[in-house]
Amino acid sequence: KAVGILALSSGTYAAEYVEFEVRSALEWLVSDRIEGRRQAAVFVLKELAVNTPTFFYQQVQQFFDSIFFAVRDPKSSIREGAVAALRAALAVTSQRETKSSERSVYKQCFDESLQPYDEALGREKKMTRDDWIHGSLLIINELLRCSNNEAERLRMEIEDITSEQVNYDKTSKDVTSRSRVHTGVSALQQIQQKSSPLYAFFPGAKESPQRIPVPLIESKTCKDLMNGNFDRICNLMLAHRTSRSPYVQQTLLICLPRLAAFNPPVFSRIYLQDTINFLLGILKRERERSQAFLAVGFLAIAVQSEILSYMSRIMDIIRASLPSREHSTKKSRHLVVDPAVFTCISMLARAMGPQMTHDVKELLDNMLATGLSPALTAAMRELATQIPQLKKDIQDGLLKNLSMILMGQSLRHPGAQTIPAPYMSAPPVNDASDVTNVTLALRTLGNFDFEGHSLTQFVRHCAEHYLGSEHKEIRTEAVITCARLLSPLLQLLSRQQGHVSMTAMTTVAEVLNKLLVVGITDSDADIRYCVLTSLDERFDPHLAQAENLSALFIALNDEAFEIRE
Repeated sequence: KAVGILALSSGTYAAEYVEFEVRSALEWLVSDRIEGRRQAAVFVLKELAVNTPTFFYQQVQQFFDSIFFAVRDPKSSIREGAVAALRAALAVTSQRETKSSERSVYKQCFDESLQPYDEALGREKKMTRDDWIHGSLLIINELLRCSNNEAERLRMEIEDITSEQVNYDKTSKDVTSRSRVHTGVSALQQIQQKSSPLYAFFPGAKESPQRIPVPLIESKTCKDLMNGNFDRICNLMLAHRTSRSPYVQQTLLICLPRLAAFNPPVFSRIYLQDTINFLLGILKRERERSQAFLAVGFLAIAVQSEILSYMSRIMDIIRASLPSREHSTKKSRHLVVDPAVFTCISMLARAMGPQMTHDVKELLDNMLATGLSPALTAAMRELATQIPQLKKDIQDGLLKNLSMILMGQSLRHPGAQTIPAPYMSAPPVNDASDVTNVTLALRTLGNFDFEGHSLTQFVRHCAEHYLGSEHKEIRTEAVITCARLLSPLLQLLSRQQGHVSMTAMTTVAEVLNKLLVVGITDSDADIRYCVLTSLDERFDPHLAQAENLSALFIALNDEAFEIRE
């Protein structure tokens, strides 16, 4: 990463620097026996291809002549690193294709993937047949990746959801230690640091959107090559489905849905049945189960209605993976369900639409009984979009969950006798899991489409109990959520002529007052900054009130420049 950034910042010396680094890395790949150097070489090559594609392109043929030494490495981490570098290099060549472009680079990759296992080389490198097959499948996977942009965009969208779940699980485990020892970087510090050319080296910059991703470029040349060899590739893939190597199995789970998306009619007619049987077999085992659920979902999106004849078998496995109705009634908070199950359900709904209404309706209670998670929330959002008939059931179920988490009581419908907010107590937030659970509940409340439901009781309760939480994560999310939940009330008040809803007016006034108090009194500058950025132009008529203006005048004297600004 550092080498890539240095290359990007080298100015007139960039061409010489990239040439030197590429040659050094390729020498390490071809001749060096030290594992650490080979690993470093593939990382360096990837970063140079991503950060300086123009200069890297000048060395691209040397790259393709040498990278397969690393793809045939006995260490899986080096093989996967080499393929990540190959992906970046293929993006560089795809960007620079012309009508007269030769197929040499893509043909070179494809021919390498078809190379049979070399026993002499295997003995010399201490490389097994499964390691060799794994490398071959990884190459084909990259060729498929740069041959179908539309399918890749969808895959990236789904993978973002799964990575959000991973981050949520990780946060649940270490938020306690972070609250004891503050190692993060505040939002205001990030604003100040982003102008620095060394921003990528600051703490927290790793997750920054400024990090350059591998561009998604479709190659027509590669697509034609894959199209002409489609049957050959499918047969090659399915021939390895009995392999016991976990690396081969995992790569097949990634490749097969890509093949289906590349040519759905042919794949559905000839290869779908064998593929489904393979995937369902893996779903019955513990190993690779998560990836298999995702593979089933991607496959369903690719082949659409062709999956219908296999739906009963798929749904049986999904039902067995969720808590039973008897378990649901116990309302256990400690149910562990693979998040990939929810992602699979949402992808099946995207493929089948309203045809899944009956199956999904049966599963809703079981899904909600597992507790709140990013994967569940994303699945509910997708189900509400794809199956509009279930939108109200989904909204009601989620609101019941949110009410229990945030208010510690069952949801009260508008018109029912309510308890004044000051007399309602929020559930205690004692440990890391409580903090992440409440934070996620607040985020879901603010982001999910609850159209047709009054959330006034929620916004009052959140303003009363969570804006003053001792946990920064909760306060931040409470500020954002309260501002968002006021949006329908602000629209209602702006449309009313003459008669004004006193309930709406009172709620906006009370919550806005609490937000402004936090905006000038919170000890954390990030929270104060968050309050002011959350109050957009829709709040202007209410901010113009005398008592609110006085709070803004106080904020004009804040110690942080960004807040004063």
